[in-house]
Amino acid sequence: MDAQAYLIKHGWSGPGNPLNPNQRPGLHGGLGLTRPILVARKANNHGVGKKTTKDATNQWWLRGFEDALKGVGQESHEANSAREGNALTSELYRHFVRGSGLAGTLDPKKEKVGVEEVTVSAEEAARLKREEEKEEKAARKEGRAKRRAQKAVKKEQKAVRKEARRVKRVAKVERREKKVAERAARKAKKTQVEEDYPTPMSIDQEVEPKVDLDEAASRLREKKEKKEKSAEGDSKKKSKKVKA
Repeated sequence: MDAQAYLIKHGWSGPGNPLNPNQRPGLHGGLGLTRPILVARKANNHGVGKKTTKDATNQWWLRGFEDALKGVGQESHEANSAREGNALTSELYRHFVRGSGLAGTLDPKKEKVGVEEVTVSAEEAARLKREEEKEEKAARKEGRAKRRAQKAVKKEQKAVRKEARRVKRVAKVERREKKVAERAARKAKKTQVEEDYPTPMSIDQEVEPKVDLDEAASRLREKKEKKEKSAEGDSKKKSKKVKA
């Protein structure tokens, strides 16, 4: 953008002349800006979050000119500017009036150094990668050894638990066999005692037959005595009959 042509189009007389039309130093003083700079300002009333289309009338560079040229050529403005040192306005005006290009970022002298640096950095990256792979390999090896040790410990603990269960089962079987043997011994001892010393019930059963035998014998004796008495009575009666 040609700022000088733009200002001349709006009535400026050229370099060395003031922009303020009211300030004319000397006979050859310019007329200043005879035409005002009209800037189209866009009032965005859509609110936050609403999309707006591109507006061709939104001439931001014209607003820059307008803001930069406000009060230029007036004594009060120059005094205030000199006193305050408004860097924003002066920098904005300077960038619009005097354009300058950007310098390049590539330097041919440093290309070779850059290639060497890239080579060195590539070698360094390869070395770091080898070291990293070596460390990862060592870490994996250490992890495998640690897992093997943990597996061996678990296997040993499992064997100990299995042996403890086996010992417990053997002890249980031994206790059961011991109880069975003790029960059999008590039973055998009890039967032996009953055989040696019969219980009162068995004694009563043995006594009852003896009582029956005694009663039978006494009955037989009584019958025998009755027969003898009856025989003696008959003999006495017969003797009396003979005497008569």
